[in-house]
Amino acid sequence: MKQLLNISTHACDLAVIGNDWENARAFLERNGFDGFELSLADCRDVPDLPAGLVGAIHLKFFPLLDAMWRGDQDRLLQIFDDAETVESFYGGSDRGAIVDAYRRELALAQRLGCEYVVFHVAQTEVESVYRPDCPWTWRDTVTMCAEIINEATRGTDYTGEILFENLWFEGSMRLDSPEEIDLLLEKVDYPRCGLVLDTGHILNKNPDLGTEAEALEYLLGHLRDLGDHRRLVRALHLTRSLSGEYATRLAAGPSPFEGVEKFRDRFGIAQWHVLHVDQHEPFEEPGIGRLFDWISPEYLVFEFFYGDMAEWQDKIDRQKRALHEQQT
Repeated sequence: MKQLLNISTHACDLAVIGNDWENARAFLERNGFDGFELSLADCRDVPDLPAGLVGAIHLKFFPLLDAMWRGDQDRLLQIFDDAETVESFYGGSDRGAIVDAYRRELALAQRLGCEYVVFHVAQTEVESVYRPDCPWTWRDTVTMCAEIINEATRGTDYTGEILFENLWFEGSMRLDSPEEIDLLLEKVDYPRCGLVLDTGHILNKNPDLGTEAEALEYLLGHLRDLGDHRRLVRALHLTRSLSGEYATRLAAGPSPFEGVEKFRDRFGIAQWHVLHVDQHEPFEEPGIGRLFDWISPEYLVFEFFYGDMAEWQDKIDRQKRALHEQQT
């Protein structure tokens, strides 16, 4: 099983490695990881990455998909305020901008020799990140995402795997049932597909979880319920999120969007909230290794938030210790 770390080309992550990818390589080697799962701030402005450093690319996530994909200009202007903001958000004025973004990232993944890319089968409204409601079903989202992948991969030179990741948003692929997986794989034409199971995103569905022990049992229950579909889990994002008290309190309170009219301000509020729900913390519960009694992923990804090298190292050490304690 190959082990990867998450990193991005956003300025905050680049600052952690001193804007020097050789520092990143040394950090990988010190900790015994095989490479990075890379998220890109902008695929059109990619730094000069050393060979063999990136094992996978986390494809861009467009959380607001439905109106753009359907070409609903009235709804787009209602959401984004004006056409200039729409074009800035998507990189273009029609659905072709979404397809082009993914084609560029797939081309980069092929050039870097990545073994897989990650795609979120999800969408949400800005307001829906606070309250679990949306005007579509998971079937709508799965069908639309399959259409996007089919267009993006038509004629592609990319030869690696496409791994589909779960999120906790209503109306998205939450891995609530194997039906979601069956419909997705039925509609996607690309032949080399599988799943990325994100443990934090599973945990975000249940605000009643208070301890890591409870979280582990909840995760094990989900894996049991997947049945034979467990074999499709090719990668595991191992990360802890126990934010139920925060999410419940915020959902019960007044809307944070009251009086906030501009899209950029509303989107910033939603982003702030999502970062507090999806905590990206390490597991310290020694039993966490029991997950591997049920799945045999090819890739294990330590996916954390971190502000500097010391915090990053501490989180890696804590999770490695939990896995080692289970093994011994």
